[in-house]
Amino acid sequence: MTTSQTSIREIAALVPMPRLLAVLGFAVHAKSRRAPCILHSGSNPTAFSWREDGLWHCFSCNAGGDRITLVRAVKQLSFVQSMRFLAALAEVEYHPENLTFGEVERMRQRRARAERAAWHVRDEIASLLRYYTNGLHRADRLQASIGRELLQAQTEGERLVLWERLARLCPVISFFYAAWDFLWKAKRNALIRFAIASPILRRRLIFEGIPTHDDKFS
Repeated sequence: MTTSQTSIREIAALVPMPRLLAVLGFAVHAKSRRAPCILHSGSNPTAFSWREDGLWHCFSCNAGGDRITLVRAVKQLSFVQSMRFLAALAEVEYHPENLTFGEVERMRQRRARAERAAWHVRDEIASLLRYYTNGLHRADRLQASIGRELLQAQTEGERLVLWERLARLCPVISFFYAAWDFLWKAKRNALIRFAIASPILRRRLIFEGIPTHDDKFS
């Protein structure tokens, strides 16, 4: 397989992150996707975070990027050398084209924009997960509180008011649970589409059912 058949991005994607991290010297924990960061010789086992799509970030030294930037940072290699390193791990050939400085700079800028966008989506997903989880917990606590009041109610009128409050609360609990359940079960592409959707579209997709696989939305 040659470079003409396989793009730079495709070559990098051929190397699984656990394998790349192990080769570079990281103490890989595949389940948590966290590790001490060797870029600043850190010992915090959760400082370095990585994803299967190749994006990584250190919450201690604030370094981050993709597979190529990681190889460059750890091995102190040029872009071309880093690509040859990845190609060797992927067992494919890499023949770099002669690019002008402007072309290289445009590639760098596109990659930087893509990395910023990816981390923005990641942060948005984390924010949404906190929001829906907190909403679910608040609704559960309110439901429990109304239930206790209902048990202590003395008159039929009091009980009727409390039953009406419970009836209004049920759709809220259902919504927060459905949203929370989706965020935990959805695959990468579905999560990305959900993160960039408008609040109205998110709500509609939650109630209509969102695919938990990577197929495109219809």
